[in-house]
Formats: sequence, C-alpha cells, structure tokens
Amino acid sequence: MRHVPAIEVASDRLPRAADNELAHIPGPRGHWYFGNLRQLLPDPIPFLIETRAEYGDCFTVGLLRNRRIVVLAGPAANRHVLLDADGNFSSRLGWEVALDFFSGFVLLRDFEDHAFHRGLLRPFFKPDALRSDLVCMNRMIATEVAGLAGSSDAYRLAKRLALDIGLAVFGGFASARSDDTIYLDTVRVLDGAMARRSKLPGSRYWRAVRARDRLRDHLLAEVPRRRGGDGHDLFSRLSRYTDSKGRQLCDQDIVDHVFGMLFAAHETTASAMALMMYSLARHPEWQAQARRDRRPESRRATHVGGIVRPADHRSAVPRDAAALRASPVPAPPQRSALRLVWPSHPGQHPHHFATPALSPRCCVVRGSEFLPPGTLSRWLGASGC
Repeated sequence: MRHVPAIEVASDRLPRAADNELAHIPGPRGHWYFGNLRQLLPDPIPFLIETRAEYGDCFTVGLLRNRRIVVLAGPAANRHVLLDADGNFSSRLGWEVALDFFSGFVLLRDFEDHAFHRGLLRPFFKPDALRSDLVCMNRMIATEVAGLAGSSDAYRLAKRLALDIGLAVFGGFASARSDDTIYLDTVRVLDGAMARRSKLPGSRYWRAVRARDRLRDHLLAEVPRRRGGDGHDLFSRLSRYTDSKGRQLCDQDIVDHVFGMLFAAHETTASAMALMMYSLARHPEWQAQARRDRRPESRRATHVGGIVRPADHRSAVPRDAAALRASPVPAPPQRSALRLVWPSHPGQHPHHFATPALSPRCCVVRGSEFLPPGTLSRWLGASGC
C-alpha cells in the first residue's frame, strides 16, 4: 500500500537562537530579573490591555531574566499572525517546549506541511462527521453529571471528563481510570510534558517520557487492527483513510495525530468548562438567562447598544466566560520565521528571525473596539467586574 508523501518541515532548518535586537520596540521596562511577570501573573489580561492602550498594537514585555517577547495586539494583529498567509510565523518553534512529545501533530507542523495535514484532518471535524462523536460525548457527560453528589471541584471534574471523552472519541478506548494502563500513562504525559527537562529517574519529565514511549508503542501496534475494523473514533477513521490517489497515511502519522489530539484539547477544554461553571456561579443572571432559553418561545435575537445578542444565551455563556479570564494558552506561541515589519504607531517596528511573538485574543474580545469600558459581557449584557 502506498503512503501519502512526507513533506519536509521547513522550520526545522530555521535558527533556534532569537535575535534580541528589540530595544527599538516600545514596551514596559520591567524588573531586571522578573521582567513583567509580576504584572502578567496570575491574570495577564488587564496588563496587556493597559499596555496596548499606552504603546499601541506592537510592544514588548519581559519574562524571566527580562527576556523580551513581541506582543502583536488587536484585531489586525490577530489576523496577521493567525492567518499568516506569507509564512511569517512558526508554530513549531513557538511550541518548541512540546516537541519532545508532539512533534508530528498538526499544530506543531509549519507552512506547506501544516496546510497539507490540516486539509487532511478537516473532513473529520465537519458537522456530519461530528454527530456520532456528540452522541458519545452527551452520553458520557450525562453519566458523569448523574453521579455527582454534594460539592465538587469543577476544575478536577472538567479535567477528568475531558480526558475520558478524548480517549473515547479520539482513541476509541473505554477507560477504567484507576486500573487502566492507557489512562494512567496519558495522565503521566499530561502531568510531565511541560515540566522542567530533567532526566533524573523519578522526575515528572522522566515519567512522562517513559509513558509517552509506552503509549506510542501501544498505538502503533493497534494500527493494523484499526485498519481492518469499522470503528467511528478518530483513530479508526484515520487508520482507514485513503486519499484521492488511493494512498494511506503511514502508521507514524496516524499515531502522531491521535497522540497529539488526545492532549491538545484536554487542558483548554477542561479550563473552558471550569471557567464557564465559575462564571455561572459568579453571575446568577447568566444562569437565569440560560434557563429561560430552554423555552423555545424565548429564542429571539435582540439589538442592544448596537450589539446583536444571540437568540439562545446558552451559546453566549462559554464565549463570555472565556473572555473574562485568561485561558491556559491566552495566545498561541509563535516565533518569527522571516524578518518582518509591523506598521504600528509611532513607527515601523522590525523584528527578526526566531523572535518570540504572541497575539493574545484578550486584546480583541476585551478590547475597547468591541466592549465598552466597565462592561462585563459582550453578548449577555451584564455590567461590572
């Protein structure tokens, strides 16, 4: 059986050391060692919005040892960085900390290689393809909710549920949690993938690497069985995939995408769920609106202050919750792959090869262009902080 061809990852040839000639770009000076971490943590949103108001859409902030990174803020910057039609930015270099675990995943591929694999995966995430996934997800969520009693830690609940759903929907595995090798190894990778790089036996990173190798070996051994099966999970569908020329994905590509998918959505999904539950608890009026929207007659769009609010406020709750607090990844990390210029007041700000760059979405969803000062919610109409 022929396989789809491998495409060289061009960013692997780019320099890793950043060109730190960024003194000409404005930004808050920061402490000589801690940089601006004291202002950025635990919630960077207010500081980034205030800094954008003072310095414009292109500025720098300092991390540990005051190492500067470029922030491209606002709607135009988000479009420039995230669409990246000219190949200015490398996600692979931005996510370099995760390459030991997810180097073959679509989010860590760049340019032509990324476009090819993104196009390959797109059919698996269209509405028709997701309907069977939603049936499985709703059944698992209903079972989990029915078993709740008393008070629960929302974040732990969300993480456990997101992992169970990921293993079932993406991997086709029915997890037994405490005594399941796949589940426990997945937890070990989640715990140690971003830990300090230490090969000391027993360290979090050491345990994560060993768990990674066991998981990959298990998935590779599973591919032949999935090719001959009829499962509806992503792992099975990727294993049976053939392109218009009759070519299949190689085993390693299948494993890389399934392995990456198990982890990519876990933390962000769990955090979004926890933030939504926290926001509903903090704002009872959101709960009341969402409950009212269960009645069909209440689902009418409204126009308030020039803002069109959705007919069903239940869809607005997760959007507003995500806008209120910083997510685990408030901006996808990137590194510049070309010498580029960003036109921003008060002038032209060139930055260079391998410069770390962020384009935080909070500067869009919480920006004054879309959200008047003092307004808590863009869609639900609540005020205050």
